[in-house]
Amino acid sequence: MASSETSYSRSYILRGEGDIAAAAAVQAQVREHGLVSYFRWDPRPPKWRFFYETNFSRAQVEQALGSLLVRFKILIED
Repeated sequence: MASSETSYSRSYILRGEGDIAAAAAVQAQVREHGLVSYFRWDPRPPKWRFFYETNFSRAQVEQALGSLLVRFKILIED
């Protein structure tokens, strides 16, 4: 039986500002290219963060986020 698990080579912490809908919109943009986990308020609303595993480079993650990068003041940490 073959495993359906995907192995990712890179991980990032994405931090941004906005309500839960903003965090969900950001996650929706990157989810198809990796795994989103560990959502938390940072340290409380309206700042949030989540862990993101992917094979994308930082530049590719930024490109996938597009205008959301500026709109929600997203910072990407290695």
